[in-house]
This record gives sequence, C-alpha cells and structure tokens, in this order.
Amino acid sequence: MLSRKNVTTLRDQEEHFEDQEWLLTYSDMITLLLAFFAMLIAVSYVDLNLWEQMKQGLRSEINKEENVRTPLAEVKQDLDSLLVVEKQQGLVDITLDRDGIKLFFNSSSFYGSGEADLLPTGEQIIDKVTQAMNALDFYKFNVDVEGHTDNVPISTPVFPSNWELSVARASGVVKYFIEEGIEGERLKASGYADTKPVVPHQNEQGRDIVENRALNRRIVVRIYYQLSNF
Repeated sequence: MLSRKNVTTLRDQEEHFEDQEWLLTYSDMITLLLAFFAMLIAVSYVDLNLWEQMKQGLRSEINKEENVRTPLAEVKQDLDSLLVVEKQQGLVDITLDRDGIKLFFNSSSFYGSGEADLLPTGEQIIDKVTQAMNALDFYKFNVDVEGHTDNVPISTPVFPSNWELSVARASGVVKYFIEEGIEGERLKASGYADTKPVVPHQNEQGRDIVENRALNRRIVVRIYYQLSNF
C-alpha cells in the first residue's frame, strides 16, 4: 500500500514528465530541420569534375549517334565519291539531313538555255546517282526531282512560261531515272519556275541581280526513305 508521501512523489514525477514532453517535439523538429538543410546543401553543391565527366559522356553519345551508319548515309558517302569532280567544279552540292539527301545541280550541266532536252553531262550525273542508290538494292528509296528557273520570262511555242519549262526539266530527269531502272512509283517531278530562289532575284532597288540567275537555275534531287507504298 502506497503511503501519502509516495503518492505525492509519483504525482510530482508525472507532472515533471508532462512538463518535459515539449522537448521531444522540439528535438524532432530540430532533427527534421537539420536533415532538410543537409539535403539542400547536398543538392546545391555542384561537383565540377563530375559535371565535366557528364558533359563528356553526353558528347560521346551524341557523336556515336551521328556516326551511326544508315542506308542514306552510305548513299551520300558513295555520291561524295562518285561526284567529287562535279563538286570541285561547283556543279553540285550534296547535303544530308532528317529529310534525306538533297543534291543541288546547276541546270547548265543538265540543259541548254531555254531547253528541256537532257544533255549528256546530265545523263552521266544521273547515272552516278542511280549507281549510288543501286549499291543498296535491298533498300528502296523515293526520289523527288524539282525544276527551278531564274526570273527571266520565257515565251515559246513549247514553253509559254517558266512554269512549263521547270516542269519539263524535272520530268526529263525523272524519265531518265526510269530508263536507268528506277521504278516510276518511286519518282516524282515538280516544277517551281522562279518562285523558290536560293538567292534574291532582285536587289532593294528592284533591279535584277544578273549574277544570281545561274544559282537560281537548278535541278534539285531529293532521295529519302520510302514510308509507304503508292
């Protein structure tokens, strides 16, 4: 049996414990705050060496992606080799992007002035393009041919305007591709006359820039993946 004195002592101990309970809550809060600030410091600290390693790793991965051998990349490599002379003479420019391979030919190597009869030099160039595509005969590419003229008007019984001339020139290239064995369903001819110049036809005063005419007279051949059957 507890004496009155013992009961009083227990009551005092309980009251003292209750008075100290806030310390537990306070210590928990302090611990959480310390953990929070420690995390902030860890996140805000930048390891420059580690960051540089990450950048080098990303560059390495990007270079690997760029060096991946694709069918179009192989065709472009072959074209660069087959048309090296034409490139040196400034008759052709070859690019490769997400849209495929684009070959920009000076029309003087394909056609005479105001004409749409394919020249032997143009046939030789198409032979080389066909050769590069046929090197991967297991892979079928689509080919778009574009005809572009300068802004000098033309009016003949055969070609009433530059529209007819540009279409006829593109069609002539397509027909020769067919003669070389490229299926017609993989080919398309388009004529744009003088509506898509690569350099301005005229200066700010509205005067023709004569030296730009040769650059705007061109044949563009685009080679790209066949996405669907016609």
